[in-house]
Amino acid sequence: MITNSGVLARIAQESALVDGAQAFPEQRVAAELRRLYGLSGQLTRIPTEKDDTFRLATTEGRFLVKIAPASESARIVNLQSAVMLHLEESGEPIPAQRLIRGVRGQTESTVVDPDGNARILRVLSYLEGGLLASAQPTPAQFAEVGAILARLDRALGGFTHPDDSRLLIWDLKNFSHMRPLLEWVTDRDDVTMATWIFDQFDAHVAPRIVDLDTQMIHGDFSPFNVVVDPAADEFVTGIIDFGDVVRSPIVFELSVAVANQIGADEQRPWASALDIVRGYRQECRLADDDVALLAITGPARLLLRALIFGWRASVHPHSRDYGSSHSALDWNRLRYAMSVATSTVEALLISTGTPASPTGRERP
Repeated sequence: MITNSGVLARIAQESALVDGAQAFPEQRVAAELRRLYGLSGQLTRIPTEKDDTFRLATTEGRFLVKIAPASESARIVNLQSAVMLHLEESGEPIPAQRLIRGVRGQTESTVVDPDGNARILRVLSYLEGGLLASAQPTPAQFAEVGAILARLDRALGGFTHPDDSRLLIWDLKNFSHMRPLLEWVTDRDDVTMATWIFDQFDAHVAPRIVDLDTQMIHGDFSPFNVVVDPAADEFVTGIIDFGDVVRSPIVFELSVAVANQIGADEQRPWASALDIVRGYRQECRLADDDVALLAITGPARLLLRALIFGWRASVHPHSRDYGSSHSALDWNRLRYAMSVATSTVEALLISTGTPASPTGRERP
């Protein structure tokens, strides 16, 4: 239960993060796949934040099977599907996951869980390869990650959907409403650091949100959603998981990628993030004033993950393993990232829009 904030409770509910339903039985998933898609094979459950997700190995290849939670509306699932279909038809060469059609040509199928709830099942292509989270990219490869993100945003630029302005807990537009989650933070120094980040966001980012360039964004461009091949000519070979798509400022898209890199290297806590920003700006123009906001929005997005997973691990024990595996080091990474003065980070971010010096550049 969330206390002290009715707005936060509503955001969590509309993000389908409140109720912890029982897992969808694998034997029933297998039966539905045969009936609706003509597919059969070995199912392996994959831990995720809220969906029932499986890897399906068949004689024809591998697929990903996702069943939306009962608390997630069919309209929101359709938003996610519509984004993927839009990318499928886009002229941009985006290596995004694809929806598999069923026996009637459908991309979404309604199934009923053991509690009698109607839920949406989808089958997606399975993108082979390693995850960015397990790779050790070079600066040039990190720049490629930024470039593919920019091309993804360009492809989504004209997309619209009746539910594209959904209320989503991961959307930084709602970050200021997350303060009540501090009650689950037990370390006093962490509370002080988090409070400072909230204050900086409220003072310097929140007043500008209405004026920032806004469009549909992926919303979760994390190392766990980017498939890579270090030996290939194109480093990024796949983009997966469109569950957090939302209409939001473009700089908040880049904030996710930045948040997932800052503090990973204690000695150079912003180095990889700067490479990603540089690659993004080589593909898409982003004003210096907007880029400078990443000095605050990057840490804010990292803090948001630490807070949400800390809260969910406390009130929803079934999600503890998933949350812990994704955020165990978030607080340490925040400390490393915040060890560099904000003004210094802003200057470095702005410099990503200019060519590197022939003698090299400093990597903080």
